Amino acid sequence: MKTVPESLNMDEIVRRLSSRIYQAVYRVSVGLSLADSGVSKEDLSAMKVEEMLDKIRDFVSSDPKDEHYIVFLHYLLNYPVSMCRRNVSPTLRFLIGFHYGLGQMFKKDYGKVNPVTMDELAEIFGRSKATIHECIKATEESWKKFLEFKEKQKEIEAKAERELIEEAKQRLREEKAVETQVLKK
Repeated sequence: MKTVPESLNMDEIVRRLSSRIYQAVYRVSVGLSLADSGVSKEDLSAMKVEEMLDKIRDFVSSDPKDEHYIVFLHYLLNYPVSMCRRNVSPTLRFLIGFHYGLGQMFKKDYGKVNPVTMDELAEIFGRSKATIHECIKATEESWKKFLEFKEKQKEIEAKAERELIEEAKQRLREEKAVETQVLKK
């Protein structure tokens, strides 16, 4: 068990602990968002219990980080066939590529977080780093379309917000004009 160096004061300990918690929450939330994304559910009729147990054994034997357990289990729960089969399914390719992309996007948005690396994705999905890289490359075009859609949505929301503000300002002006007329009488 690691001991806390005496040179650390309470503020530094709290800062480090907070940072670690923030990283874990971020990393888990990316995986959970994708695991619960509603991408097509899989047919389990050809799935064998041994396949799933082997996948779990392989994952646990890789000595993963704590937060990777949660992400792995959610992916396994929602996409057992894709997670357990040797070949990379289109669903798994999408999950890997978008997991990586979301991590990069959140790093830009939140600065403090470290995105999941290709090595960590290889651990979570039980694939080689080369396979992870191929999945990321294969989903680049879809990722770009997603980012374009997200940007358009931001623009639409900003425009709608501006319009609502203008409508509220106009109502306030009209109400103030009515009040002024009432006070003059």
